[in-house]
Amino acid sequence: MKTKLVIFDFDGTLTKPNLHPNSWARIWAKIGRQSDDEILYQKYKQKLIDYNQWANEVIKVYREEKVTQKLLESIAEDTELIDDCKKVMESLFTQKVKIVILSGGIKNIIEILLKDCLKYIYKIEAQELIFDDDGVVEEITKLQHFVEDKSQYTNILIKMLNLSPDEVVFFGNSINDEDVYKCGVKTVCINPEDTDYKNKTIWKECILNTTSLMPILKYLD
Repeated sequence: MKTKLVIFDFDGTLTKPNLHPNSWARIWAKIGRQSDDEILYQKYKQKLIDYNQWANEVIKVYREEKVTQKLLESIAEDTELIDDCKKVMESLFTQKVKIVILSGGIKNIIEILLKDCLKYIYKIEAQELIFDDDGVVEEITKLQHFVEDKSQYTNILIKMLNLSPDEVVFFGNSINDEDVYKCGVKTVCINPEDTDYKNKTIWKECILNTTSLMPILKYLD
């Protein structure tokens, strides 16, 4: 069955390796508050706070440190897309394959980095930072699905676009991408980070080490 939808994770999947694994971590590093990041993460992991409480605490710190759009732009400058990203997306677009970015990262930064590819992308599903009149972050947008279970939004896409799971391919690289297999779509691990890429239930295929996005094309029908 022909592939009609390709879903990409972003950090680590469409970007090259970085000292900090995702855009959230890069913000915390920029403002010198990594210890606060770890404290909040541990509270969340231990279920001492829920996701919304985590987000509210993050905003408190970001406002204290006056996180602005300019800071996000500086993070984007320090982040590189994987080679041949635009070429692959243009090819998919030409073949009428819809492209969705499904990320636990930050939409503002994703859009900056994908500026030359945005015309090829059907949708970017990620949290967005909203700024006040002074240009300081004041809110994190709420998604209509649980950000840490990407199978939820993948199922929404399948129903919305009236697709069969056999017409969808998902590319990811880490533990927060593992739930997608539950949707029945083809899952391909690219440059695995903190996931069991040998687990064939979770990952149907794996591209173990690549600096280019071109190898993904052979996994599309």
